[in-house]
Amino acid sequence: MSDAAYRRVVGKRIRVWRVLHERSQDELAAAAGVTRNFVSAIERGAQGLDAVRLRRLAAAMDMSLAELLADPEPAGLTARR
Repeated sequence: MSDAAYRRVVGKRIRVWRVLHERSQDELAAAAGVTRNFVSAIERGAQGLDAVRLRRLAAAMDMSLAELLADPEPAGLTARR
């Protein structure tokens, strides 16, 4: 999986969580101590994955950083490159 595709997967995971928990980008950003623009960029896959701010987002979402960044491809099923 390319870096861009992985960023989109992580961004989608954040957006889905946020929508399911009925939180706005502003609310999630405030809870995580990041800007709404950062949340927006992450959700679009347009922002590099900054470990410190992602850790804050994961904590605000009540999940571990490992859960947030988990590989979406099941082990053993990844395509050979």
